[in-house]
This record gives sequence, structure tokens and C-alpha cells, in this order.
Amino acid sequence: MSSELTYLARLNSIATKELKISAVEVFGSPSEVESQLVLGYSRKGMAFYNNSNAASGEVVWGNSDVTAATGMPIPKGCLFDIPVSVDIPVYVMNTVSGEISNLRVIEIA
Repeated sequence: MSSELTYLARLNSIATKELKISAVEVFGSPSEVESQLVLGYSRKGMAFYNNSNAASGEVVWGNSDVTAATGMPIPKGCLFDIPVSVDIPVYVMNTVSGEISNLRVIEIA
């Protein structure tokens, strides 16, 4: 029981184990942002920075069937915090077909 409580307490605390920043190219169809953490710890949260040079530059995030109409927008030049663990898949997509956007993904564990 105490190991389960310790695990739950760790999930509720700030990150203390690992930080990873990676660049992700985003296209016009939903793609999962897979964890890039390498030390074996579980992700506690992530943030996206929209580093796009594309004309519209807008990216949206959501579940696997995210669309430009249903996704949460991440405007060009914005930092967006998403407090999700590795167990919840996050998908991103560009709102303009044919554009390629660039996100910086920050993961903490």
C-alpha cells in the first residue's frame, strides 16, 4: 500500500527526474506526440512552443481524431502547457493543408 501511495504522491508532485526538449514537424493530419524521455521515468507534463515559420502557423492539439474545427489551438509564437502523463496520448496537426509547422515539445518527469 505504501508503494502505491508513494507512486501517486510522485505523480502529483513537480518533476524531479528528467527534462527533454525536442523539435517536432507538424503536418495536416493528426500525429501522436510520442514521449522522447530516455531514462525510464513517466512523463508528468508537457508543453508545446509553436516555433512555426509557416504562413498561418496555427497548430491544434487533441485526441486521435482531432481536426482544425475541434482541436485546441496553439497559435504561432505561443507556449502552451499540457499537464498530461505518458498514459494519455496527445495528437497535433496543422490547420492548413500543405503547410509544415514546427513545435518545440518540452517533457518533464
